[in-house]
Amino acid sequence: MKQFVIKGNIDGKRVPSRILEEQIQEAVRDGVCDIHIIADGQHGIGGRIWPRDKNIQIMVEAPVGQRVGSMGMSGTEIIVKGSASDDVGWLNCGAKITVLGDVTNGAHNAGAQGILYVQGGGGARCDTMTKHNPRFEPLQSWYFRDVGDSFAEFKAGGIAVVCGVNPRNPENILGYRPCVGMVGGAIYFRGAMQEYSRKDVKCVELTPQDRQWLTENMKPFLKAIDRTDYYNELTNSPQSWKKIIAYTPVEKAEKKKTQKISAAEFRVKTWEAEVGKGGIFAEYMAHPLTMLPYITTDADRRNKPVWNNEKYAPPCAFNCPTHIPTHKRARLIREGRMRDALELVLQYSPLPATVCGQICPNLCMQSCTRGMIDKPLNVQELGRLSLNLKAPKRAKRTGHKAAVVGGGPAGLSAAWQLSLKGHDVDLYEAEDKLGGKIELCIPRERLPHKILLKELSRFKEAGVNVHLGKKINGKEFEKICKAHEVVVVACGAHEPRKLEFQGSEHAVPAIEFLKGINFGELPSLKGKKVVVLGAGNVGMDAASQAFECGAASVIAVDVQRPAAFGKEMEIAKAKGTEIIYPKFADRYDKKAKKIYFKDNTSMDADFVVIAVGETPAVDFLPPGIHTEKGWIAVNELGQTSDVKVFAIGDATKPGLVTHAIGQGRVIADVIHSQMMHYDYMPEIKQAIPYDKVKSVYYERCGMDEFSAKKDAERCLSCGACRDCHICESVCYWGAISRIEKKRSYEYVVDDSKCIGCGFCAGTCPCGVWEMTENI
Repeated sequence: MKQFVIKGNIDGKRVPSRILEEQIQEAVRDGVCDIHIIADGQHGIGGRIWPRDKNIQIMVEAPVGQRVGSMGMSGTEIIVKGSASDDVGWLNCGAKITVLGDVTNGAHNAGAQGILYVQGGGGARCDTMTKHNPRFEPLQSWYFRDVGDSFAEFKAGGIAVVCGVNPRNPENILGYRPCVGMVGGAIYFRGAMQEYSRKDVKCVELTPQDRQWLTENMKPFLKAIDRTDYYNELTNSPQSWKKIIAYTPVEKAEKKKTQKISAAEFRVKTWEAEVGKGGIFAEYMAHPLTMLPYITTDADRRNKPVWNNEKYAPPCAFNCPTHIPTHKRARLIREGRMRDALELVLQYSPLPATVCGQICPNLCMQSCTRGMIDKPLNVQELGRLSLNLKAPKRAKRTGHKAAVVGGGPAGLSAAWQLSLKGHDVDLYEAEDKLGGKIELCIPRERLPHKILLKELSRFKEAGVNVHLGKKINGKEFEKICKAHEVVVVACGAHEPRKLEFQGSEHAVPAIEFLKGINFGELPSLKGKKVVVLGAGNVGMDAASQAFECGAASVIAVDVQRPAAFGKEMEIAKAKGTEIIYPKFADRYDKKAKKIYFKDNTSMDADFVVIAVGETPAVDFLPPGIHTEKGWIAVNELGQTSDVKVFAIGDATKPGLVTHAIGQGRVIADVIHSQMMHYDYMPEIKQAIPYDKVKSVYYERCGMDEFSAKKDAERCLSCGACRDCHICESVCYWGAISRIEKKRSYEYVVDDSKCIGCGFCAGTCPCGVWEMTENI
């Protein structure tokens, strides 16, 4: 078969190691057995190839990188023309490797099978941690010249041969401190050696069997490295060779017997002779010693249990950007307080039926511990149950005034929270409707309009002063700042990003396309072929809506792996959207109805949509408010360079709707603390580790139809006590008791009874009990 050539440098550009390795693997899969590689410093050449029933030969021209032949397998032969870098044959599993030059550090480290032939010498720490499986032939490492320091450290098997021809250091061909920790295998060497680890190994003369093995195996080694003229020199004087082997366990034990003294002898002859009777503990020797019982209580316990109720955040609340405590809702439902459970969510989000119930990817459900047993709690349906709730009662008016610019999710959330806290809030929205992108762009099939309108009606109940159709310019923003103590900018991102290619002016921005459809301006796409540039979630919505407008086909292309996920992608794919990547648009010919790409391919395209994101329009902001690459710059509290102006949502960075809702809540807390003159102290909790929650207490159960009550029973209540009394039941000594408090309870420990056994912590289903050091 003709030799297959792979180049490591193409047109002056180095091929990455990973790509070169993939090319080798592909060639082997295609049946190639003779490969010639012209390397350019790539790592891992020739490793991890499974020849199966074939023999693979790989010829490599230097320069090569590290780990040539690492994890090489039986049937692979690698020949390197020139020297090789570190870790040649690392973890070798059977490959034959020949290096026509020197090898540097770590050659054949941790090898188990195979052969390494080196035409020159080895670097430091060669043949360390090698091993031998008796089912296979032992590992062989042959060095024509010499080796470097720390040779054969912790060697446990295999054979090494150091020929000592023209060594770099004729007085010490095995380097400094060889054979430390060596427990197995053998080393044959020819030449002078200054030192070795005498407590681990011994140097012995060759047996007739050793001489025969060397003579027989020297021929293939010298032939492989093209040094056959040295055969007589290396085999005619067997007395010039020595062998190093490890002491057997029995020999080591015998050596220790002659060296060891008893502890009593050491105490009398050495310790007390130097520091006196009792040594450093002399002053305590006269004290009466009190024996401690095996089982102890109080201060004598090593560890003690602590009831850390609500110390950790459950995975659902931790991963929800709004931090809605679903576990608390479940508890309230179990207690028969359904209305309280539904109203609780309005303290965190003004739009639970819209966001949690319809458009959120429900990160809470994705992280729900119950999902490891059967299915996560159905937070989506739980959110929908809050649709008909009225706004909570506002706190007493504070007399403080705040303004919010932008009526999208972030602005709505901030205005809602500030108003509920008793502040007077003016909300300014450029459009004639509230909602931002969830009103303007999200398809009605994903978010029924009546649900959104129902939830938006709560804002009047909450006391927010809404000003619609108020597009803010610089002068008006200045007036708003003067009339209010604090201003929150939540203008969103509505300026479509552009793709610069020939004919791009004939493409339609996705945001404009989706807005038009939601406002009843449906483009006629019947029978047309649509191409969407950008396969994120907005691109998927555009693709879905194109089908609703009659498109015959929709192809979404992207320059990278699509960022879309969840319902948006599911719906688009279900309607027939094809997703292709990576592709870079080059030009669009509207007359020919074709879009061309930089890989010299093209697609039919009657209609092109660009969905590569949006940026905020912030030209109304004064120069003193800093921006970065078009986004408003804020600190960790959401504050801009103007201390009275805050910014949240897509005006600061792209994110999910639920991120915007969560930011609105946080910013309201920050502003409230400033207005009321106290320090903002956010509640920071770590997520409870999954292994703290004992899922073994729960059985799998199927639920065909949603039931809030049944779902609440399924909740594992991660990190929050379910008042199950298991800790009381398992405590043999009766050290745990439940104390009733006003509207709550607490489990306490009687230290005089508790022995610190840890049964309570080990059995707590919710991970509330923890054992801590008893200091």
